[in-house]
Amino acid sequence: MENKKITPNQRRGIDLVVKSLKKKYDFITGWDFNDNDLKYENTLFIALTIDSDKTSDYYGFRIRPTIKRFLDEKEDYWYGRGISNPTVYLDLPEGNDDGYQSKVRMNELANTLYKQIPEELQRKYISHTSTGEYEHIVTINIFEFIIY
Repeated sequence: MENKKITPNQRRGIDLVVKSLKKKYDFITGWDFNDNDLKYENTLFIALTIDSDKTSDYYGFRIRPTIKRFLDEKEDYWYGRGISNPTVYLDLPEGNDDGYQSKVRMNELANTLYKQIPEELQRKYISHTSTGEYEHIVTINIFEFIIY
């Protein structure tokens, strides 16, 4: 079985992509994953770390007061928690899906950028078909946001 650890060059490639994402989404502070996230050959699952106050400013909605208190007190349930999209803790009007739409756009942009970085910084996988073997660039999937 092949070594599924990420190499320093592959880590650098993701660093470059996230650095570019930060320019558009200034509330992103970094990224992370664990070795379990490498179990699929064709997808690299990452978590983006985000600043709660900057996210609130970016979307123009306040943080729900109870959650704001938990974040300020660094209460374990919210501080450092993984959430599905960057706006789940904001006081959004009913039906607002800005956070979900942003996540979709972030994934699209991350994958566009990832395809443009030098080959030695990309993670790849091999697919086997009846016509041969083919090398592909993995897909980046932002699976959660870690809120601080």
